[in-house]
Amino acid sequence: DMEGISGVFTWQQTGRDGMNPEYEKARHLYTQDTNAVVEACKENGVEKVVVMDGHNGGYNFIIEELHPDGEYITGYSRRDILSGFDKSFDGVILLGFHAMAGTFCGILDHTQSSRTWFNYFINGKKMGEVGQEAVMAGSLGVPIILVTGDKAVGKEAKELLGNVETVVVKEGLSRNCARIIAPSKAHQLIKQGVARAIKRIKEFKPYIVKPPIEVRIEFQNTDIADGYERNGWKRTNGRTVVKTVDSALKIL
Repeated sequence: DMEGISGVFTWQQTGRDGMNPEYEKARHLYTQDTNAVVEACKENGVEKVVVMDGHNGGYNFIIEELHPDGEYITGYSRRDILSGFDKSFDGVILLGFHAMAGTFCGILDHTQSSRTWFNYFINGKKMGEVGQEAVMAGSLGVPIILVTGDKAVGKEAKELLGNVETVVVKEGLSRNCARIIAPSKAHQLIKQGVARAIKRIKEFKPYIVKPPIEVRIEFQNTDIADGYERNGWKRTNGRTVVKTVDSALKIL
């Protein structure tokens, strides 16, 4: 994701409001953090590294700058939520992630949409995007081994996943203000985190939530819930909908 990438702390950098110079600069930061992960994986004996561009429409990499030793999934209209990912992988690294909506001093905190979603629950447990990824990967027997981003998302990941490795590349002073470090320093920390995670690979366990799974979403306003209700979700109040799914890959 992009909101947790080193040096990113404003919505203008994320492309949320369309193309602008700050977003173009952030795409380079996004690509450079990605390259640090790929390089560290290869240096630590990983046979195959596949990177999914998971931000917005999935077209954020500066393609000509990507590390040659990785494989990259980019673009939109994917056939399913985890296109290119299966149980053959040994672990998942969540690079550039952010804290869930409502997190105090979480840089650009949100869950799925900063404009429409507010709270998201799986079987009554409030989760953000780290939790969503952990549940989906866990259903295939694959653990989350490393989460990078700000201090808040590192805390969120530890609380959910326990012994997961984390790398903090910035600290939120508010939602849109951060104490950051130079990207070059962040890349060093990311590479060190990757090395630690790979060394500990056998210690990590998949985060498994067995079906049936109740998904509950609280939106910021009622009209979004109206649309979900028309698409088969059960309305429980003005801003909340609920649905029970038979697979962890259907939680989004």
